[in-house]
Amino acid sequence: MFYKIVILIFKFYFFFLLNIKVIGMKNIPTKSAAILVANHPSLLDGPLLAAVIRRRLYPFAKIEVFNTRIKRWFLKRMGGIPVRLEKFSRAFVIETEKKLSDNNLLLIFPEGKINMGNKLEDFNTGFVKLAQRYNVPIIPIAIRGTEKSLSINDKVPEPANIAVTISTPIFYGKEKLSMDEIKTQVEIIKEKIESN
Repeated sequence: MFYKIVILIFKFYFFFLLNIKVIGMKNIPTKSAAILVANHPSLLDGPLLAAVIRRRLYPFAKIEVFNTRIKRWFLKRMGGIPVRLEKFSRAFVIETEKKLSDNNLLLIFPEGKINMGNKLEDFNTGFVKLAQRYNVPIIPIAIRGTEKSLSINDKVPEPANIAVTISTPIFYGKEKLSMDEIKTQVEIIKEKIESN
C-alpha cells in the first residue's frame, strides 16, 4: 500500500511538471521476471521509471545510500535492495534470487552514480552475471532529459521534456559466458542505451 501511494504521488507530480514520452512499453513483460538496466542522469530516474512502468520495481542501490534511519526505512518500503559494488553479499544474493523467482522486475543503474553526460561511464558487469545465473532477460532503458529537470546541484525539479526508450529484451539462456563474453555483452548494452 505504501509503495502504491508514493507512486501515485509521483505520477500526479510528474503529470503537471514533465512532458514524458515513453517508447517501447510493450517490451516490459507483464508477468515474468526481468532486469531493467538504465543510464542515470538524475535523481529523478528511479521515481520516473517507477511511475511510468506499470509494474512494481525493485531497485538496486549502493549500500552507502542506506546511510540514515529515514533513508533506510523509505528505501526498504519502496523495495530497495542494498548492494556492495565490489562484492555481492550472501544476503544480497538470497534477496535477488527470491525477487526473480517471484517474477519481479529489478532495476539497476550500472554506472553506480549519477552521470549527466551523453557518454556513459564504465558499467558494473554484475547485472549480466545475474541475468545468466537466473535465466532472466535484460531490458536496456535510455533516459533522456531528467538532468534538465533536476541536475546534481538542483534541489527542486523544473519542467522538462523527458524521453524514455525501452529496448527489446536480451536473453542469454543457460550457457555460461566467459568473463570476456560478459564484458562484450556489457558494452553492447551500453552502446544500445547510448544510441537511444
